[in-house]
Amino acid sequence: MQTRSQFRLILLIVFAAFSTLCQAAAVEGRWITIDDRDGSRKSIVTLNLNAAGELQGTITQLLREEAKGSRCEKCPEDFKGQPLEGLTFMWGLTREAEGEWAGGSILDPKTGKIYKAKLELNEGGNSLTVRGFIGISLFGRSQTWERYTP
Repeated sequence: MQTRSQFRLILLIVFAAFSTLCQAAAVEGRWITIDDRDGSRKSIVTLNLNAAGELQGTITQLLREEAKGSRCEKCPEDFKGQPLEGLTFMWGLTREAEGEWAGGSILDPKTGKIYKAKLELNEGGNSLTVRGFIGISLFGRSQTWERYTP
């Protein structure tokens, strides 16, 4: 009997680990950022898990012609002067629930300000609501990103 209980426990642990990896995979990948003010496509970002298991985002490609080659001029310390393409601008997010990530930070390269961040994968998994805020989530703004398909 004890062997059967141990097997069930191991099976449960494996299932839980697999479930967590599946949720990470659902949000991982490339996304098109959409400007929340004018609705235009701004960039392609890549979301992935770092070595610590935290979700991070890196600007892969700038889509606006006038933005290509831009650097993070107004950004603080370590970010200042870095090219926007290749910049890790979102970090430290951990899975809160199915399709929800929070507890991290997001940098607005335009203003150089760093905000708290949270993400929510929308139904169907083809869009992602990204919210940057100060203090509590009520004081912030959201963007909806679209999953990138070549």
